[in-house]
Amino acid sequence: MADGFYEAMRQKGFSYNTTASLKKFTCPYCGFEFSMIYARTFACQGCSEAWKNCPKVRCDKCDTEFFMTETPQINDVYQQRAISEHITKIVTKYNNDMGYKPSR
Repeated sequence: MADGFYEAMRQKGFSYNTTASLKKFTCPYCGFEFSMIYARTFACQGCSEAWKNCPKVRCDKCDTEFFMTETPQINDVYQQRAISEHITKIVTKYNNDMGYKPSR
């Protein structure tokens, strides 16, 4: 079912970066299932690195931080950089739209 959702997003013109940032994976430390965009929006909220293309993901449940390359959908540092830049743009736009500042 989930593969069909991502395939439909791709057919509608969504980039790999968008679909990969929304795809859920399991935290390698506690087993919590979440997406990278969820982590950046909630677990990384208030962290100044989240606004600077941080290559890490933080689990909202166990608060463990690990590199994106430790997730199944990111295979190398080039994908890691592309995804982190993409997520930063999304979160920055959201925060700007909501009136939030990076230092909050």
